[in-house]
Amino acid sequence: MTVTLQDVFMITALPIEGKPLCIRTDSEGWRQQMEALIGMSPPEPEAEDGGKKDRVLAGAPFTWIATNFAHCPEDANDDVIQTYARVYM
Repeated sequence: MTVTLQDVFMITALPIEGKPLCIRTDSEGWRQQMEALIGMSPPEPEAEDGGKKDRVLAGAPFTWIATNFAHCPEDANDDVIQTYARVYM
């Protein structure tokens, strides 16, 4: 049995047409793309001496996601609900 996009739609109730729910995090500008999709992005990591690290891992750490998106507000509108779903997808 293969899971199809239609199956994902039925399980998550997320739209399967329109803007993508994810972005490439192995490219430059992923933080800006993330901010455009969900309104925020994780802060840039700092080196132990206070400067920026030479090599920055791409993608949001789960601890950052859990801190900022652990609980969707009960009175959230459809846009907010879709934002929370995008973060966890």
